Order: sequence, then structure tokens, then C-alpha cells
Amino acid sequence: MTLDERSPVVVADAGPLIRLAAAGLLGSLRGLNRRIVLVDRVEDEVSADRTKPFADEIVAWIEAMGPAIERVRTVEGYGIAALRESADTPEAASLLKRRLRDSGERAIREFVEGFEPDDASAAIILYEDRDAPALMAAARVPLTLMTTRRFARLVNDWGINVDAVAAIEAITGRYDLKPSTMIEIEPASGSSAK
Repeated sequence: MTLDERSPVVVADAGPLIRLAAAGLLGSLRGLNRRIVLVDRVEDEVSADRTKPFADEIVAWIEAMGPAIERVRTVEGYGIAALRESADTPEAASLLKRRLRDSGERAIREFVEGFEPDDASAAIILYEDRDAPALMAAARVPLTLMTTRRFARLVNDWGINVDAVAAIEAITGRYDLKPSTMIEIEPASGSSAK
């Protein structure tokens, strides 16, 4: 089975990318030998303002990964772009501000709703936002949601990066990290946390 045939690793919000960059672990995403999906709204959140922490590192990583990252355009992304172009009134600016809130999570939900796995493995969705599990709970395809901390443990356990757990724990003074959690969502049976 080739890389493109495996269900992907999906980055559900900006938090995991920022934390992985802070810990020097962006390269570990490739270690699972799955394609990486980055929806337009999440990419915009981490790269539009280059003064934000680790924006330059994340942009360089995206460029270096080339076709290993599937950059997905969404209706949510198109909508935000249209609002930005027309935000010339206070009402339009207010609407844009409201729509930007959680737009990354809505874009990933949009991707997941149209996702059709090519094999029996579940897509892995990395998240830090507390609302992500609820947004993904109604998925019609198998998903495995995991926090950035849990992802670090996975790449450590698989021998992809044996320093991953220590690296992620080293940034806890600077970044809030959710507990090491993994949730499997099976469409026929609901979800169960591990």
C-alpha cells in the first residue's frame, strides 16, 4: 500500500502544528507514513500572520513537505475569503470576526464529512481544541482523534522519534497541552475514549 492509499493524518486546528513546531516535532507527522491533510482555514491560521510564534517554521515545513501534504480547499475557506474581500462595513467586519471563530474546526468537519477512506484504517485527527471531539462525533467514517500529547506518545512508542514525549513535555511551560487522550469513533457504534 502506498502513502496516498492510506487514510490520512489530519491536522484539525492550528494548536497541534504550533505545539509540534515548538517541540521540534513537525517532522514526526511524516513518520506515520500517511498523507497529511491541511485544510485551508488551518493553514491560514498558522501562516497568514508571520509574526505569530513558529509561523515561519510551519510555512517552511509545509513548503518542504511538498506533495506529502494534501492542501484542501473548503467552502468554509472560500466563505472567509469572500468575507475578507467585502469587509468594508462595520457589519461585514463583525460578521467576518464571528465566522473566523472556530472556522478551522468547521473546515475540518467539512473535509471529514466528504472523506471516504481508501482502506480499513481510520483517519487520525490531531487536535487541541476542546470542541473538536464533539464536532467529529457524528462522522460517518472511522476516525481516531488524538491530542498532541498522545501523538507524541505514539511516535515515541513506534520508535519514530524516541525523544518525542520529552520534547512535547518540555514546552508545557509555554503552551497549554490537553491530557494524552485518544478517541476512536466508529460510525456504527459511537465513540470510546482510550
